[in-house]
Amino acid sequence: MFKKTIKNISAGIFSFAQSIYLRISTRLSTRLLFTLTLLSALPLIIVGVFMTSVTRDSLSEYVKSQHVEIARRANNEIQLFLEIPIKTLQILIETQDIAEMNPFAQGLILNKIRSADPIFNRIIITDTLGNLVTSTDFEELITNYSQEEFFEVSINGQNFFSNVMFNEAKEPFVISSQPIIRFDEIVGILAGEINLTSIWDLVDEIMVGETGSAFVISKSGQLIAHPDKRKVLERVSVIDSSQIYSFSDSTETSFVFSSFDDVEMLGTFSYLSHFEWIVVIQQPVDEAYGLATRMLYQVFAFVGLVIMIAVLLAYLLEKRITQPINTLVDGVKRYAEGDLDFRISIEQFEEIEVLAEEFNAMAEKILDHQRKLRRVERLAAMSKFATLVSHEIRNPLNSMNINMQILKREIERPDGDLEKKRKYFDIILSEIQRMDNLINNFLMISRPPRFDFLPNDLHDVLDEVVLLHEGKSKQQGVLLVKEYCGEKILANVDRDQMKQVFHNIIINALQAMPDGGSLTLKTSVHKMRNKLKQKVDSLRIEFIDTGIGIPQDKTKDIFEIYYTSKKTGTGLGLAIAKQIVEGHFGNISVSSKEMLSTNIIIDIPVKSQSIGIKEKTLAVPELLR
Repeated sequence: MFKKTIKNISAGIFSFAQSIYLRISTRLSTRLLFTLTLLSALPLIIVGVFMTSVTRDSLSEYVKSQHVEIARRANNEIQLFLEIPIKTLQILIETQDIAEMNPFAQGLILNKIRSADPIFNRIIITDTLGNLVTSTDFEELITNYSQEEFFEVSINGQNFFSNVMFNEAKEPFVISSQPIIRFDEIVGILAGEINLTSIWDLVDEIMVGETGSAFVISKSGQLIAHPDKRKVLERVSVIDSSQIYSFSDSTETSFVFSSFDDVEMLGTFSYLSHFEWIVVIQQPVDEAYGLATRMLYQVFAFVGLVIMIAVLLAYLLEKRITQPINTLVDGVKRYAEGDLDFRISIEQFEEIEVLAEEFNAMAEKILDHQRKLRRVERLAAMSKFATLVSHEIRNPLNSMNINMQILKREIERPDGDLEKKRKYFDIILSEIQRMDNLINNFLMISRPPRFDFLPNDLHDVLDEVVLLHEGKSKQQGVLLVKEYCGEKILANVDRDQMKQVFHNIIINALQAMPDGGSLTLKTSVHKMRNKLKQKVDSLRIEFIDTGIGIPQDKTKDIFEIYYTSKKTGTGLGLAIAKQIVEGHFGNISVSSKEMLSTNIIIDIPVKSQSIGIKEKTLAVPELLR
């Protein structure tokens, strides 16, 4: 039974641990820590449960054996106490002269016995009709006991032992009677009233622990002796009658019952079969098993302390094991972020060191492949760049050549028109400026710009760019609408570069609406993920036009270099904008509905303390007419 209990407890602990293991984090460090702790703590828990169970069982048996010994001693003393007066009466009857003596002689003998043994309250002899023959109390001889129970039992040849009764002094006593037989014929009844005060004293002297005690009860349920005399006198039921009847046939000597005060008691009994009395030793269960409970707490405290030490050691071991793994993971993250010059250094574990060396070799190979790829891309870009430059510059060169020839003829003519000379000269200057702008754009794409990050109000930067395009938008019939989320949003940006971004986007929007429309500049505060996958505050700037839109299959290409849908475009405007936005750790995207609208969306990280300055959408947008 005990082994089965331990097995069930161990299975329960394992099942609980397994359920916790399945619910914990999937991180290797967490699972490793849990596994090491479980491997060190689980045996201790099982041993602790085993020790606790064995200790409690051992102490329980010890307590029960102590109670049994006390109950047996009390049983022997009570039995000896009662057998002496009964044996005295029996010896007196066996003296044949008692039946032949006259009442006076009988009285002398009875008084002599009472004086020698004060356990008797009184002793009487009756005849076969129940009439009193003699008594130690000098009762009147006219007294008749024929209706008394002791007479009715003994006149039929049986010994009698009564229930406990009380005299006027509230002292307990019992009546023991035996028939007087002469020549196999009953000639009278000898009865003695035995005082039980000594049994009360005996029960009072029995102390078990601090609050444990003893009591005596008859098989019929009558309380005979108890430390609380009131319960005896009032015939209080201190134990369930169903348990009383089972004592004489039970092999168990201990049981648990609820006392008169509803306290759970550990009881141990000893049965006096001759008198059908039961001696019960009782002690509160909490007190009886107090030592076992204290030992249980001590064992659990010890197990808890050892588990804490095991957790600490497991944590230190887990750190030692996972540290090189974390170093390896951090190195791989740096490789993933593009830092291929970084090298992982691990010297603790040979296997992980080999793995780190393989990653380092892989990074070196990737870096070498990148160098080769850059050379290939540079050659391809140079080839495409040369083709584009030759194509884009040929037109202004041809225009300049023609206009310079015309200007030369006008200069050689003595009557040449001055206005025409100026006109051709301005055309030549315009074509030179056009070539300069083309070359600057090509240089910006081929050589990423350097940013001068300073705190700037993005709404301020937007307003400056809008002001530059206000005149052209009016000529085209385009309505510029501003919907700002607040008055001031600060961000660390390069002001000139951001103006270039907004400038390129607005130019594209105006070119998409040759017949007029509206361009809405809308800002709002959002959360965006940076390169470290952290959520940061950002300002979302949306350029929503009502132009011709972009085909859905082309939206993914508009930020590519040299991509353009216009006959005269270079395809560099939005590519430059994307390069600048990403250089500010932001994002740029597009959503478009063909023939309806296009929405360019920019997210720029901002200073979080500037968001709360005035976050609200203008109820009436500012219209620039």
